Amino acid sequence: RPSVERLPPPPFALEPGRRNEYMARRQRPSTYAMVVDSIASAISLLVSLLRRTSGLWSSAPGRLARRVLSAAGDVALTRLPLLDYASRSRDWGHKACIKSIVAIGDHVYTGCWDYTVKQWDIHTGECLHTYVGHTQDIIGIACSGRYVFSCGDHCRMWDTATGEAVAIFGVGTYYAAVASRTHVYAAKANGDIEAFQFRGADGGLAVQRGSTVMHARRLEGHTAGVMDFDLRGDVLVSASIDRTARAWTLDAHECAQVFEGHHDALRCCALWRDSLLTGSLDSTIRQWALASGACLVTITDHCDFVRALAVVGDSLYSGSEDCSIIEWALAEEHEQPPAPVRTLGVHDSGVFALCEHRGELFSGSKDCDCRRWDLARGAVLQEYRSRSVLEIPGAVVERVLRYPLRQLFPALAWLKPVQRLENVCVDVIASLERRERERLHGS
Repeated sequence: RPSVERLPPPPFALEPGRRNEYMARRQRPSTYAMVVDSIASAISLLVSLLRRTSGLWSSAPGRLARRVLSAAGDVALTRLPLLDYASRSRDWGHKACIKSIVAIGDHVYTGCWDYTVKQWDIHTGECLHTYVGHTQDIIGIACSGRYVFSCGDHCRMWDTATGEAVAIFGVGTYYAAVASRTHVYAAKANGDIEAFQFRGADGGLAVQRGSTVMHARRLEGHTAGVMDFDLRGDVLVSASIDRTARAWTLDAHECAQVFEGHHDALRCCALWRDSLLTGSLDSTIRQWALASGACLVTITDHCDFVRALAVVGDSLYSGSEDCSIIEWALAEEHEQPPAPVRTLGVHDSGVFALCEHRGELFSGSKDCDCRRWDLARGAVLQEYRSRSVLEIPGAVVERVLRYPLRQLFPALAWLKPVQRLENVCVDVIASLERRERERLHGS
């Protein structure tokens, strides 16, 4: 895969005038990526010319061209399974921003703006299944047991054991969801929070498969869509575009506290002990007393929108549009705003989703990539990597380079340019393997 030149993480507060320069440098294509793209273009052009001209030649060159194409076709079907590679396009990964992540057991689920939810093997990074059916961007997903809920047009319930849609909840557009053992709470675009019962007290399904279910009750108070939830016992907290967060008591179905103070729309929230943490498009993180609603501390170190929060133990991790993931030490009382503990890493674009599972952190980004982090070392353990049509040439070249050119084009093996190209390919392979060893050693 073509890589990008990696630069060190940005400072915690980057001058506005230098940020665009830094972002442009950090995403500049590397020399290796340019070489791979050039080789891919050359191979594509060669095959295209041979295919176009072989039907026009009836002489010896035409027969030679047909032999070359026949040999290349045999290799493509037996050693370069491009047709199979293309037919599994749903397994390539997401093609747009990953907006939400949940983890169940040994699987990770990602919701994306490409209208799909994908199921990944947590250890190998393999895409196991793609859930298709939405016709709008998927903003929020939630899980309860073997069931996953996704919000876009309607709120859809999926059975992860069979990969099938179980039911559709509500009517209209939904932004975010959170699930308890028996209910799923989904946020509508107008700010209402609707509760749907999907499981009975006995643990059995309370909905019919293939049905459309209307809400059992509604929580009203927000004046704009809720973008994130957190649920702990009987307490539900919500973060809204209307610049406020609210705490709800589910037994009484009423709002217990309102948290006001942010200067722009909220995008995320998380509960920690007796505190609520919120992140906003005003680039700040605020910690609130859950009982009184008082703001305890404001963190202003991010230089762009704060879009995701996750709590692991007594540490807070925040993901931002500035591409960074920063760790903070949480405390119930602060004399001054806490200093960042470390920058865990940077994505190639803004970080939109964070999730904690078994003491590990998962992140999703606008670069279409989902990552699993080892928090002890601060290193990436696994990438649930996206592949797009633009990456096919690089993948094709990588496969071609793995086999001697004399096996791909036996009729042309005697030509000196082909022999020289084969030697160059061997050098490129050695260079790729050396770079991979260096990368693994460095991580």
